[in-house]
Amino acid sequence: MHANQLVVGVLECRCRVLGSRSLKEKRSAVKSGIERIRQRFNLSAAEVGAQDDRQIAMMAVGGVASDKRLLERELTLALNLLENIDGLEIIDADISFL
Repeated sequence: MHANQLVVGVLECRCRVLGSRSLKEKRSAVKSGIERIRQRFNLSAAEVGAQDDRQIAMMAVGGVASDKRLLERELTLALNLLENIDGLEIIDADISFL
């Protein structure tokens, strides 16, 4: 019997927070994206860098699955969701697997 292989996938993205005049406004936009991802997908999400910059957000979304294609699809859908959050503009994004 062949055991299923575990796949870990990570979406890393750098976003511009449009119209943000304060860290509070930035956190509102970032939090909205993170909460939506957590609600809609079986993925973890967090702000992972640039916490003190009011216009740039670094976010990571991660997941574990036994099927790489399904995980890649979920991470791509999470990226699409972030692209549609008011006030966020994706500057750079990368999906990688471990």
